[in-house]
Amino acid sequence: MTVLLKPFSGFVPSAAYAHRIVGPPSSMLTSEQKQMSRHDNLSFRHVVGRSAGAQYDEAISWLDRCHDHDALQPVESSVIVHRLSRQGFTATGLIAEVSLAGYNAGRVKRHEATIAKTERKMINYMESTRIYGNAVALAHQDDPLIAAAIAKHCRVAADIVFEAIDGAQHELWFVDGDEAATLCASFNDVLYITDGHHRLAAAATLATSEGRTDDHIPAGVFAESELGLWAYARAITDPAVEPTEVIAELQGRFVLEASDLDVPRPTTPRQMGVRIAGRSYLMTIPQALVPADPYDRLDVNLLQDLVLAPLFDLANPRTDRRLDFIADTGDDAHDADSYDAWFLPHPTSVSDVMMVANTERSMPPKSTYFLPKLPSGLVIRPVDFD
Repeated sequence: MTVLLKPFSGFVPSAAYAHRIVGPPSSMLTSEQKQMSRHDNLSFRHVVGRSAGAQYDEAISWLDRCHDHDALQPVESSVIVHRLSRQGFTATGLIAEVSLAGYNAGRVKRHEATIAKTERKMINYMESTRIYGNAVALAHQDDPLIAAAIAKHCRVAADIVFEAIDGAQHELWFVDGDEAATLCASFNDVLYITDGHHRLAAAATLATSEGRTDDHIPAGVFAESELGLWAYARAITDPAVEPTEVIAELQGRFVLEASDLDVPRPTTPRQMGVRIAGRSYLMTIPQALVPADPYDRLDVNLLQDLVLAPLFDLANPRTDRRLDFIADTGDDAHDADSYDAWFLPHPTSVSDVMMVANTERSMPPKSTYFLPKLPSGLVIRPVDFD
């Protein structure tokens, strides 16, 4: 059976330059932080990873520039224990390389369908730059032995500590030799994709087309209990929406309670936040309307099937231009009143996401916003690394 993980070989930023190289997701940055990063010629995201549009000579020039500054340090066959802390959230996992053969065999499970156009764009990017600089994020079910093995390495000072441009604290511990091999061998069942569906699919397709039968790509791996999971609001722009009629329909079908919050957040499953015409509500789905099938009863599916499709004729959330998705990362992420109607489902649980993956079904678009989000440039590995 294919071993899912092997130790990482490649490069990591040196502590002195990591804050310039590492690029957190744009959703984590202020406009000022984005501007600073955009004009930094050591930023991986804005030189090599810019809209998946960089060319090979640009990627090589970036690598040469980093080497000239001693901004990257080599890592040989090591597992990297990684702890990320930001605004009260902390997660500790490890960075290794995940097997593309294991992905092709269905042992790295996905909960989202990929889009052919996006997948092709990622293939072109990998073909052009020949660099993996955006580690995919994976989850595994809680295992006390793995947790203990990781925790052991965190009892000493980290080998690299830095603060990224978004204020996130990163700590890295390097584990090599037999300990690294033993850690990787602990993951002999299945892993679940939390971020990077298109990257994994693209890397697997490219490796197959180039005849690389035992290729791997960098991956961050975190236990189920280490993860945070936010929801995406569904925001509708449609001048035909009549607020009075919509509210009457919601009151007739569900339990609708007024809320004083500008961003009404559900606190339990089957409850949803609603904002329409400057008024906020918490809406509860009656048990009689909840299907028996575990997939159909997911909150994102209840919202789609019971509200968006019948009341707004939003039959296809993947293609309907009236629908926007907003990650619920905090009150400042929302301007609900700029839309004609706004709905926020309760976040899906990690166990439910794993259930969907295990049954080989796909969740609706923008159903999950997982934490941690691994930044670009945290680990660098050339595609043709030998």
